[in-house]
Amino acid sequence: MGIDRMAKMVLRRQGIGVKEKVVRFRGSTLIFRYNQDGYDIYINGTKSNFVKTSDVNEAVRIYKTTLSGSC
Repeated sequence: MGIDRMAKMVLRRQGIGVKEKVVRFRGSTLIFRYNQDGYDIYINGTKSNFVKTSDVNEAVRIYKTTLSGSC
């Protein structure tokens, strides 16, 4: 599912940033993973939505206020 901590450390040492945030929301595990256009949202390991923003906290806010009702 997510990249483990050791892999993240290795990528960061090589100058490759890993932008990912894990959030628990309504009994589900949400993973916000950055790509070149915005954040992909994974619910319990399955990709469910996409948010076009470069700020992870804004992506979480958008999901909680608008997209969570559709799941």
